[in-house]
Amino acid sequence: MNNFSSACSRREFLQRSAAVAGGALTMGRLPAAFAAAKTTQIGAQLYTVRDACKADFAGALKKVAALGYRGVQISGNYGKTPAEVKKMCDDNGLAILATHVSLDELEKGVDPILSDHDVLKCRYIAIPFLPAQRRKTKEDWLKLAELFEKWAQELKKRGFTLMYHNHAFEFETKFDDKPALDLLYDNAPTLQAEPDLYWVWKGGVDPAKFLAKFKKRAPMIHCKDADKDDGSFAEVGHGQLDWNAILKVGKEVGVVGYLVEQDKCKRDPFDSLKMSLEFLKSKGLK
Repeated sequence: MNNFSSACSRREFLQRSAAVAGGALTMGRLPAAFAAAKTTQIGAQLYTVRDACKADFAGALKKVAALGYRGVQISGNYGKTPAEVKKMCDDNGLAILATHVSLDELEKGVDPILSDHDVLKCRYIAIPFLPAQRRKTKEDWLKLAELFEKWAQELKKRGFTLMYHNHAFEFETKFDDKPALDLLYDNAPTLQAEPDLYWVWKGGVDPAKFLAKFKKRAPMIHCKDADKDDGSFAEVGHGQLDWNAILKVGKEVGVVGYLVEQDKCKRDPFDSLKMSLEFLKSKGLK
């Protein structure tokens, strides 16, 4: 849930990474490195190994790559500039498939964020969470939808994709018997989804049926499972979610990134990442 951009000031970024930022994104055109990222279907959401990233970011990336991952989602820069993060990922053969950028950061302006993502060679940006004070009423959700739609249109014009990452409260909160998440997506048609399938399930909705509603609108999904006994977080394929149904629908709706995340692990988080990766590969993903 951490935010990629918050730990590094924009001024520091521009000063320290300008030399590396050559070949910036031109209006409406994607550099070749973006297309290369599309070849990777499975990515590790680094929030899963956040403690290791805090202790030794480069070392954590090396371990993730050694597990067999070829892509990651960045949810914090751990004091590094975008240029430094990109180089560490490149050194380990890891494409940056997506990031999380907070609502607060986006409200400061999208230009610096897109400059960061230019360097990262990453075109998928997700809003990870909504503060409680911003989502109390129906009017609050409609205001958010208007704001998200404005950003989504601007990003699309410049070759980027804005997504929203859900939790369970978007299903539990309802207005006129309609989940708040439906209200958001219905009123922000350009906004893409980053469905977190565990939280969809936790919100009382079948993950496969939910995903099926997002044809060509859910480029990335968060893959995590629910323990068969207590419903806590579990490794993908080792819980109670129906992955055969989910992966079938994922193919049908055009998912390009299957991002493995586990908020809490009952074992070493790297072991959890490995178990999830092995399961997804056994289902034909790469």
